[in-house]
Amino acid sequence: MTQLPVIIDTDPGLDDALALIIALRSPELDVVGVTTVAGNIGLSTTTRNAGRMLALLGRSDIKVVSGAAEPLRRPHLDAAEIHGGDGIGGVALPEPAAAPAGTDAVGYLRDELEKRPAGSLRIMALGPLTNIAHLILEHPETAARAESIVAMGGAVRDRGNVTAAAEFNVWADPEAYDVVLRSGLPFVLAPLDVTRKVLATPDWSGRLDAVGGPLAEVAAQMIRAYLANIEAMRTAKGFPEAERKATGFPLHDPCVMLHALAPELFSIERLPLRIVCDRSDADGATVIDPASTFFADVMTGVKSDEALALAFDRLSRG
Repeated sequence: MTQLPVIIDTDPGLDDALALIIALRSPELDVVGVTTVAGNIGLSTTTRNAGRMLALLGRSDIKVVSGAAEPLRRPHLDAAEIHGGDGIGGVALPEPAAAPAGTDAVGYLRDELEKRPAGSLRIMALGPLTNIAHLILEHPETAARAESIVAMGGAVRDRGNVTAAAEFNVWADPEAYDVVLRSGLPFVLAPLDVTRKVLATPDWSGRLDAVGGPLAEVAAQMIRAYLANIEAMRTAKGFPEAERKATGFPLHDPCVMLHALAPELFSIERLPLRIVCDRSDADGATVIDPASTFFADVMTGVKSDEALALAFDRLSRG
């Protein structure tokens, strides 16, 4: 089997944690390293959570390098009400077996890209694209050596999940997304349009529980934590009782891994895009703009049942 070398840039985060399990239980992927960014929660916590997940998975040999604590041009705003104050919904995990390998994620990305053949290393981005934007701005020729950047982010034809217009990862640092889009690097986007169709229902997580084993149990606990947090948030915001329960946990970040494992499950459109960075009500929107000269390959369809079956297979391993 030929493995695809990848670096995972992440802000764990419940769905990031599930994505890490899938990646590290997939022999098709060679996870070279993990870089962290502030997003779902602050940088120190996302970095700790990355180390904790690697400890759970028995892969503390993989380097964790922390990166940007703030977006490019605005303050950091988190999503703790969804992911919990610890970023992983209070699910018990081991502590990291090793300290982070450094604090210069951009330098780490640069070095890994420079020492490998051009076009051989994929960057899988699960959070705001702040680290990737810094890489492009500071080392554009090196950034161009990436095989591609595959990112979970955006709401192209669908409604946002932070505002009506914006998905969280783009909304958290729209300027970074704009830098990546304008760079001309191969850029693949997994937006809410697709990730909401890969829905882990309570019954689905119950099947994980039934499988048993530490990873399946942790994955099921994380899904339950997400569902409980959504209900608590909606209750606090005064949602009608009938609308408080979530129907399931959209596997947002895992879609980046599932696409790498089985690209045939996803339909792609090459679309001209524009990122709104004007701090208006549309701030953070990912807009299809025929006048734009900047394009991304956007996942716009998915074979949901098959994607869920693949996710279940990898989450229930080990």
